[in-house]
Amino acid sequence: MQFERIKNVIDIPTIQSKVVTIIGAGGSAPLIENLTRCGVQHWKLVDLDIIENANISRQGHSPADIGMPKVHAVANKIWEINPEAVVDCFPEDFTKLSDEEIRESFGSSDLFIFATDSFAAQSRGNEVALLLNASAIWIGLYPGGAGGEVVFWHPDLECCFRCLCSGRYQAQQQAAQQGRSLDPPSDGATIFDIQLLDSIAGHICLGLLTRGCENRFGQLIDQLGDRQFIQVGIRPDFRINGKDVIRKHLGVDAECPSLFAWNSIALSDPDEGNAYCPDCETYRGITFSRSAEGSSGSIRVRTEQGHQKKSTTVN
Repeated sequence: MQFERIKNVIDIPTIQSKVVTIIGAGGSAPLIENLTRCGVQHWKLVDLDIIENANISRQGHSPADIGMPKVHAVANKIWEINPEAVVDCFPEDFTKLSDEEIRESFGSSDLFIFATDSFAAQSRGNEVALLLNASAIWIGLYPGGAGGEVVFWHPDLECCFRCLCSGRYQAQQQAAQQGRSLDPPSDGATIFDIQLLDSIAGHICLGLLTRGCENRFGQLIDQLGDRQFIQVGIRPDFRINGKDVIRKHLGVDAECPSLFAWNSIALSDPDEGNAYCPDCETYRGITFSRSAEGSSGSIRVRTEQGHQKKSTTVN
């Protein structure tokens, strides 16, 4: 492949050396193709589904692919772009794999991409990222394609996906107890909504894969700092719990006529990771306790090889 026109913003040798695992090979097919065009050439594709007629209008698959496992169809698309790419296909349920199986099949991964609306897969993905100490990104559309989110983590960040989305875990647990699912339906989300969100996610992927390189994408993640939670408004009337969060966080006056749609915000965790997180406790050796002052805050302590590494108090 010829990378002459993008090598000034993407460190090609670095990205070619990386292994990317993606869970979900449906709507993410164009994202996978485009990352391949940017130099990713080591892929592990995980998806249990078979391509159906209903997928053609919104997932970037072709009618000729109907009846084929999604991972195999996407692998063919990768090889059409780069015949030398290394692609491993896993047409299975990611959530059913044990820690030992994860280590054996995906232990070499530099980046995990969770391109699925399944909360079970997203939450298991957080455990896997922490288990392997590997960077990860979660991509999700909101109901009806009104908006979406891109969440990422790398080992230098204090907050994991569960730290950032603790309220979601509680809501999912309550719904499961009532026999309900909170996973958003795909109805109303067009391929344009999916690809708008995936374009932003693609920037983050390139940033994570080439972090530290002296170019635009290599500096992106450190420029974001601890702003790991990106929300994207797609519809002009996008709201979260009735609130215009985009306008609020950007500080845009309600009467400003210029703000319309397709805007994004990048947020950090207000608790700075100090709210109790079972995943951080289990997979990162972090313990949580009440603050010495007896306030409502907590102390987050990471122990590494018997030594305290970090302690933070929130009041």
